[in-house]
Amino acid sequence: MLRFALPEYRLPKAVLAKEIALIERLGVKFAFNTRVGADISLNDLDDGFDAVFIAIGTWKETWIYLPGTELKGVYPALNFLEAIARGEKPEIGSKVAVIGGGNAAIDSARSALRAGAKVTVLYRRERQDMPAIEEETLAAEEEGVEFVFHAAPHRIIGDTKGNVRAVEVMKTRPGEYDASGRRKPDPTDEIRRFDCDSVIFAVGETVDQDFCRASGLVLKPNGTFEVDRFTLETSRPRFFAGGDVVTGASNVSNAMAFGKLSARIIDRQLMETDRWESLFPQIEYSQELPHETNEDRRHFSTELPAEERVKSVEEVVCGLSAEDAHKETCRCLRCDIKVVTAM
Repeated sequence: MLRFALPEYRLPKAVLAKEIALIERLGVKFAFNTRVGADISLNDLDDGFDAVFIAIGTWKETWIYLPGTELKGVYPALNFLEAIARGEKPEIGSKVAVIGGGNAAIDSARSALRAGAKVTVLYRRERQDMPAIEEETLAAEEEGVEFVFHAAPHRIIGDTKGNVRAVEVMKTRPGEYDASGRRKPDPTDEIRRFDCDSVIFAVGETVDQDFCRASGLVLKPNGTFEVDRFTLETSRPRFFAGGDVVTGASNVSNAMAFGKLSARIIDRQLMETDRWESLFPQIEYSQELPHETNEDRRHFSTELPAEERVKSVEEVVCGLSAEDAHKETCRCLRCDIKVVTAM
């Protein structure tokens, strides 16, 4: 997902390559082009390793079958983002409609915008119900992406050559609250048409059901792996799972947290002792308040101006300068470490 789903303007591939190189230098080995269940079986992994951690994520698109989804110019969001990441140029035309309100929808919209298209995001609920990161949504608006709420996809209209020409949406109204804590988008009879050259569906991701069923491991009703909540162990001994394959589609931060937690659990189980403190020792602080308080206001990361960033794929968030980072650490009332070492 870091390489093929997150756009360059959010995560430069050079930064990702550097991070992966650091992991390799630690001694981690990578085996690419190896399909578990085809090139190698779970039994082979069982025989060759002391523990197996499954973190396949949610790479399968959730799909909506509507009239017109077979037309040329209809793209699943992950396929579209992957094509962009590979340096390809999908034929999206000058007007793009994006269906959805999550991060994949916003990433698709901003990527299409950088390809020179006029972009409209159509979402069936209210703005406050969007699962996308608020900062990303605001950035998309600044760049020129238009948003239409209470709009559920109805059908896609094509021409005689099988190309997308428009998308029809049904206006919705807020209904009763559902299990997610949001109000259901109840349909009305009002239909609205948006002319467009392509439609990108970003309505969610799910796990690879075929792989999960073939694994023989116990699954939840939604198709994710059933694991012990304390050990992350699956129904098969020494097989662990974490990330989106356990929680359902989430985000990178949660997936990485699962990886760190599982590493600690697996190491403790194999070594029969908790060695984590030797890797991440606790640091003792005096907990004394500083004699002089720093009255600087909070420092924020700088961003490229909207009119500049839509013309390229340069990283949008520039971070703090060394001076601002130093000042920000000095604002802390508890930490007694004020020395900044140049990297």
